[in-house]
Amino acid sequence: MKVNLHQHKICDAAARLFLEKGFDNVRLEEIAQAAGIDEKDVYKYFGGKQDVMLFLYQRVNADWEIFVGGLREKNLAVRFEKALLKKIELIAPYAELLGEMMSLLMKNSGLGVASPRTRHIRIKGIRTMQSLLEGSDSRFLKKRAGNLPALLYLIHWAVLFLHIQSNDLEKTVEIVRLIGKLLKRGDNFFLLLPLLPFFKDLTKLSELLLEEKSSDDAPKRGRQILNVIFNHRKISGYDEACRRQNCEKCLEKHLSKVEYFIASEQPIHFILPAFPAKSPNKNKVLGEFPDLGEETALITLENMCREIADAYPPGAKVTICSDGRIFADLVGVSDEKITNYGNALAKMIDELELQNVDIVNLEDLLPEKSFDEARQFVMANYAENIADLREKLKNNDEFKQLFNGIHRFISEDRMAFEVGKSKTKIKEEAKLTALQVIQHSNAWTRFLAFYFPESVRLSIHPYSSHADKIGIQLTKATDNWLTPWHGVMVLTEDGYLLMKKQDAEKLNARLMRKNGQAYYYTLVEPNE
Repeated sequence: MKVNLHQHKICDAAARLFLEKGFDNVRLEEIAQAAGIDEKDVYKYFGGKQDVMLFLYQRVNADWEIFVGGLREKNLAVRFEKALLKKIELIAPYAELLGEMMSLLMKNSGLGVASPRTRHIRIKGIRTMQSLLEGSDSRFLKKRAGNLPALLYLIHWAVLFLHIQSNDLEKTVEIVRLIGKLLKRGDNFFLLLPLLPFFKDLTKLSELLLEEKSSDDAPKRGRQILNVIFNHRKISGYDEACRRQNCEKCLEKHLSKVEYFIASEQPIHFILPAFPAKSPNKNKVLGEFPDLGEETALITLENMCREIADAYPPGAKVTICSDGRIFADLVGVSDEKITNYGNALAKMIDELELQNVDIVNLEDLLPEKSFDEARQFVMANYAENIADLREKLKNNDEFKQLFNGIHRFISEDRMAFEVGKSKTKIKEEAKLTALQVIQHSNAWTRFLAFYFPESVRLSIHPYSSHADKIGIQLTKATDNWLTPWHGVMVLTEDGYLLMKKQDAEKLNARLMRKNGQAYYYTLVEPNE
């Protein structure tokens, strides 16, 4: 499987043509020509013009979700105002097009804001509003939240429609400010508000207009698919209850995205930021090239996709989004070594004849930029402030766990290189690097959310069972944080186990080669 890297070019070309000629008068063949690609490549990613528009919706919403998640203000009214004004800014390049398509957006067509095909976008929008509320200090939220996220999402669409129709930014800002004032007043009278008839009517209206409808089969199949994925899940230690049985909260974070692919009868598409390059720490790995660890991990992903195909015939695809370029300057691995590792990994995928796994790198997504320019683009547009991450480290337990895992890896590597320096000093200096690694990782995640807005997000790190990322266990390992590029595979009496190279050597494991390359260790003696 080769992911189509032209979807944004297709989307931009389509938007220009829709505006110029009208949505109904544009053919996919014309879009392909305008994008400068073969028509068959359009069909690799989009089934029709409606899919192109839905991708455009998702692209805008991905950036909007990132913005809302980064808001630091606590006042609900201020948060809502900023969120709404940002959404207006994000749709500005498409406002004229959306105005031309207003009748389609209002109808229960495939593009309608209340249609079944846009359900996944609607659910994501409501969850963004939930995030907006949860980050506030609203007394009303804490006492009587009810259907407020859906109601605010409905209000947000009403404002957007008014803005699209009027194209009067000054008037729209005035309306947004007025809504902010109403939210402030509502918070002041939070005990009385649910008792007022007009509020009950508004919440009932939002329930009717945003009623979630899907085929009876989609939620059931979506749960089957997620249960297959969760069989491979790597969960944070304090989520043992959900490890034994997946609860509804485990499923709901990802169900709408899975149902989107089911509704369009496409393979479920997963993205996995991983496989950067081998660690430079020779106490951990065998060398600079993929070995049995990577081979086992790739086969695990392929088998997961095949398991999904048993429950859902279109199956699933995994795109590995190699993150080596993003971390190169932090972990001491050169771009040349990252290129060599990536090429060898792609060759391994071909030799294993994997049908459902492929790999892309930063240069595939930003081909017009040099490595340094591409890194700078991602960081400039998607990175958080280190000061904000320091603050999060104080208050967020899951973030602390992630930081501690990465800090440990960085400290271990530096101890191998900086022999004359004390462990205490190395650990202290590694704290900033650990935060920078997380900063770069989050920037890469946000960029990928923009580039692949509909895809389900996997991770090689353990996450809580209710997180928006699904941690995946690629191999059996001695450490929940260990990955094939930080360890070696060892054949034991109970099967293959991933561990650090120095630990394999302490066990007197025997080194095994494949085509002359050091490939894995074994503790099992061959039969006489």
